[in-house]
Amino acid sequence: MTPSDDTRRSDDTPRSGARDGFAVVALVLALLALAAGVLWAKGAWRTVIRESPGLIADWPGGAWVFGIMAGVLAVAGACGGLWASDALRGDATPRRIARRVATGVCWSLPVIVTAYIISALPGRNCVSYRPTCREIDGAFPALLAYAVTAAALSWAAYRIRATREEQRRAAHQARLRKLRKKGKGKSRSAR
Repeated sequence: MTPSDDTRRSDDTPRSGARDGFAVVALVLALLALAAGVLWAKGAWRTVIRESPGLIADWPGGAWVFGIMAGVLAVAGACGGLWASDALRGDATPRRIARRVATGVCWSLPVIVTAYIISALPGRNCVSYRPTCREIDGAFPALLAYAVTAAALSWAAYRIRATREEQRRAAHQARLRKLRKKGKGKSRSAR
């Protein structure tokens, strides 16, 4: 007969209320620190957007070229992230950490570029009734150029990847047909 949970509990060290209280206080402090960090990061991001209004408008070629370059960077980062994450499969070398860092950097690039362009839209970086609020010139053309460029390059990258996969599959099928003609591709039961 096994002892019940109540009798087993009496053999263990009793849990003190002070330890539970400290755990709750530590959890609350950790949540407050996390909330303060999020609010600080949000404020810092808005400050960066407010203090760099000329980045989009003063870009060589204007807001359209900025949007095109942002689209190219975003698609390049996403393709690099896909390549690095594919390279991680089955990798057991010490370089795995470096590849994970590279994957993180590649995936953060499109997120940061997209967040910057969306944050530059009027009314996103500050409240419009404040006198310090500046409308960032060229935000809409940059967003439009970014969206068109990113969509076109993403579609082209997808088509290139799909075409290469189809070619690989066709070459593999041709190799299997060639082996079957020689009699080497048959199963053992068929021999």
